[in-house]
Amino acid sequence: MQEHDSQRRLVARTFPTSDVIFAERVRGLLQRKSAPDAQRVCVALEASLRNSYPQVRAMVRSDVAGFGDTVIYVFRDGSIAAAQTEEHWIDDPTTARVVTDPSGTYIEVNERAERLFGRASSEIVGSKLGSFTRPDDRVEDADAVWRAFNEAGRLHSLSVIRCADGTDTPVEYVMVKDADGPGRNVTFLRERH
Repeated sequence: MQEHDSQRRLVARTFPTSDVIFAERVRGLLQRKSAPDAQRVCVALEASLRNSYPQVRAMVRSDVAGFGDTVIYVFRDGSIAAAQTEEHWIDDPTTARVVTDPSGTYIEVNERAERLFGRASSEIVGSKLGSFTRPDDRVEDADAVWRAFNEAGRLHSLSVIRCADGTDTPVEYVMVKDADGPGRNVTFLRERH
């Protein structure tokens, strides 16, 4: 995580700040990047994230003072203004919906989710969260995400589902703790275009 100047660390600030999944993916990628300068790290971050976050943009913060950490701003949706946090769509009864237990195992799936995942509920129920996510969409430190989810009671992010036929479906999702009663976490999903 060191830049070419050994006194300066490379630090990322992610937007929207509420997307802990995105922040964790950026943090994990930043730890693995070994470019000689921050601008090259920005290019590498964008390339690594582009499939899941097509609008992603990374830029080095202007450092007028010339001391402290080198900060990279990473915008999931291209800019701060582009980030949409509206969640009214989760109230639509036709929304894809899955229920998981506290360990992250699917225990219930509606028909719309079956179509979105490209799988029958019998193929989904009993699997773990992330089982149908593209491997490069998974976070390295799932415990950090679970801690954030348990603390906030909600996650709102983007992902890509790998369907049974091998096609990828970009989705937006909102996961709500105990939305169907204690120990029954509900994730609402919709396709992104």
